[in-house]
Amino acid sequence: MTFSICVREETDEGTSFGVAVATDAPAVGALAPYVTHDGVISTQSFVNVRLGRRGVALLPDLGVDDALAGLLEQDDHSHLRQVHGLDARGNAFAHSGDGCDGWFGHRVHDERDLTVAGNMLVGEETLDALAETFAAGDEEKEEDLVSRLIDALAAGKEAGGDKRGHTSAAVMVKAPRTTAYHDLRVDAHEEPIAELRRVYETTKEASDGFSESSKERIFD
Repeated sequence: MTFSICVREETDEGTSFGVAVATDAPAVGALAPYVTHDGVISTQSFVNVRLGRRGVALLPDLGVDDALAGLLEQDDHSHLRQVHGLDARGNAFAHSGDGCDGWFGHRVHDERDLTVAGNMLVGEETLDALAETFAAGDEEKEEDLVSRLIDALAAGKEAGGDKRGHTSAAVMVKAPRTTAYHDLRVDAHEEPIAELRRVYETTKEASDGFSESSKERIFD
């Protein structure tokens, strides 16, 4: 009952990872997205949070494909899971069990350093909109990574999104220079993606000048 995008971005400062997700259920940000400096994972459908938590914990030593494939092999209900992500080594992985509710599917775009996945969607157009919108913004680089991820969510919703509607949304980024608006959630709202955009813009304005390097704030 979710659609999401995971991305890897190389900049002069280093590698950033990001994930954005929306669904028609409350508090998706507490369940689906996981990101570290080693990679990014979204776990969804009948959520198994261990795929996210253990998955990113394994990435210093394993590729995301090996980590998630191994965890799914130990999961008695892997046919109900949907999970995807990328790592710092350049690997990508996506899985949609045949027990997920339709429409469901995933895409791995190696050339764009992104993966997308969704279930209980109006149709596959949602995934195409996620990938194409993010890729277009990635080429222009006029907005930061968080903004482009929210743009991708908005495009996915516009293309159909969750066929039941939308209640919550979240975006998480791990960048060489971390700041407050890299971890934002809207847990219950009539227009969660639009509200996520408002929260992002408010937080970005309020946190201007605060980062790890400024010594004014400390981010883990």
